[in-house]
Order: sequence, then structure tokens, then C-alpha cells
Amino acid sequence: MIYMDNAATSYPKPPEVLDALGESVSHCGNPGRGAHRLSVWAGEKILETRAMIGQLFHIEDSSRIAFTQNATHALNIAVSLCYGEILTTAMDHNSVLRPCAKRGYFRVVSADETGHICPETVIQNISDMTGAVVMTHASNVTGEIYDIAPIARACRQRGVLFILDCAQSAGSVNLDLEQVPVDILCITGHKGLFGLQGTGGIYIAPHVPTRPYMCGGTGTNTFDFVHPNQMPECFEAGTVNTHGIASLCAGVGYVLKQGIAHIREKECALRAYFTQELQQFSRVCLYGVAAERQYTGVVSLHVLGTDPANLANFLSEKEICVRSGFHCAPLAHQALGTIQQGGTVRFSLNHFNTMTEIDTVLTCLEDFCKNL
Repeated sequence: MIYMDNAATSYPKPPEVLDALGESVSHCGNPGRGAHRLSVWAGEKILETRAMIGQLFHIEDSSRIAFTQNATHALNIAVSLCYGEILTTAMDHNSVLRPCAKRGYFRVVSADETGHICPETVIQNISDMTGAVVMTHASNVTGEIYDIAPIARACRQRGVLFILDCAQSAGSVNLDLEQVPVDILCITGHKGLFGLQGTGGIYIAPHVPTRPYMCGGTGTNTFDFVHPNQMPECFEAGTVNTHGIASLCAGVGYVLKQGIAHIREKECALRAYFTQELQQFSRVCLYGVAAERQYTGVVSLHVLGTDPANLANFLSEKEICVRSGFHCAPLAHQALGTIQQGGTVRFSLNHFNTMTEIDTVLTCLEDFCKNL
């Protein structure tokens, strides 16, 4: 099997992640709910994972990181903390758009026909009514990595919250929060951080006011009917997914050991080779290939004269895993002009992929195009 659907969920997982999962099943109790060794082991593993995530993003106080089910959960929490108007972008995922729509009072900054978001355009759209800017670090459709640093600095200068969705960038794109003033960071564990599904996290800077999103047991303040407001208990009501968090700890550890620079270099080389070869196909329309921009391992394309689902099904029969359609990003496809054609076929590479696999995919694409 050739797996190129890493923007949805990474595969394969490093051996360390599988080992960590097995260890957690054997050693894990309920964290913070007892003094016996299984409960203590679980509590220590959660603290270790917070510290590892803090190291990855250069977060000084890892207690400002709370665990969530995924990035969507984290983004819903983030939006619940916003006041005033929310500004987001056309390239954002429904995990941003739907919470904003549910809350109301938001505006969308347009993207150009290539899916590019200009930082200056976002900054110019910040008004006196804007309370927060919520946006993705990298598009899940084109793979473009957006220049978020000037936006973050402009928000900090104006007292506007800057909330960043790193679902597509965490683990493969460097982000130093000591250099880029992100107020709220939302991550998922099952993509570039190689953890299990059902894991994620939210970092909230010390100056950002918090209030519980959900209430319940925390193992602390038992006689207080008001849920604790301090981090991380504020957003960790009930028993957390300790088995998943143990896998996330191993996944983040793997990323730190490999080095983001190494991971990114491999992904960039694979993507560059793939897109260069794809441009030789007369029937293939590529999205996200501007030389002056930076991209993740995502490559989206359309084969003229056929529905994207047809190509995805053809590749699936060849044991090649991709995703077709609109990728939960309706405004992105509107900007790209791909709605009428049924979206795109997305190949999302990571550093486990190989040039040989890409050559196999190219041969299959050639066969598909010949039979149209």
C-alpha cells in the first residue's frame, strides 16, 4: 500500500508510538485520582507530554497547555473565549468556520485564485471592532504555509487575540512562540505529531482570560461546585485520554529526535519532485505551485475531463490512498474555482513516503489519463 493521506491522519506511526500505547495499557491508571503507582504513572506521563509539547513550540510554562480531543475541540474552546468581531480567512477549515458561524459576528478575509492569503490584507481588515483573528497556519487544500508572524505581531500591538490552527503544520513546520506572539495555539495529535486519533491540545498565553468550556471532575477542588478556572484543569473536565496522550508523547518525542528541519527537508524534496513531474501531464491542473511560497507535503490536483472521485477510486484500486472532494474547506475551493468540478484530489505526503512511491503514483496517473 502507498499511503498519501497524511493531511487527514498520519500513517504509518513510528514504532515508538506503538510501543508507548502498549506500555500505557499495561501501566495506566486514572491520573490525579489516586496515590497508587498506576495513577501516579498516568499523571507523570501527562506532565511529560505537556513538557514535550512545550519544548516543540518553545512554550515556557507547559501548564498553559490543556489536552483536547483534537484541533476542532481546541478551536471551539478558543472561539468561546473571543470577544467582539472575529476575523478569519477563506482558506480555513470548517473546524474554524463552523464555530465562528455558530457564535456569529465574524468576517472572512478573501483568498486569491491560487489560495494565497496576504498578511497585509488580513492586517488591513482588523478594525476597532475586531476582538480576534483566527486562522490556519497551513492550508489543508493547497498546502501553502502562511506568513503568520506579521499578523500575530499586529494583533499583539492592537490588543487583538491571535488564534492559530496548527492542525496541518505541527510536527513539520517550525513555530517558535518566543518569536511569534500567538495567544492561543490549537493542535491535533493524529497528524504530523504521530499520535492516535482523539488527541490534541490547546495552549493559552498567560495574559488571555479563561473560563471553563465544560464542567466536571478534575481531581481537585472537590467541594467547590464551580469548575476550576486555572490552567490546565479549566479545560480538562473528566478523565483525559491518557492512552492517547502517551502515544502523543512518543510521537512528539519522535519529531524532536528527528528534528523538524530534517522532516521538512524530506517533505519539501518529495513535493518538489512530485509537482515537477506532474507539470508534464497536459491534463493535470495543479493547485499551490508558486515558486516564491512555502508548502507542506500537500499536493492538490484535478485531471481535466473527470470527476476527482473517479481518480481517487482508481488509485484506491491500486492500493494508493488519497482523498478527493472538498476537504471540509468550502471557501478554499470557492476561491480556487474548483466547486463545479467536484473539488480536487489531494495527495498529502510525509517524510515516510519515498521517491519510488511517487514514481509508482505517476505511472498510475499516466495510465488513468490515457484511458480518458
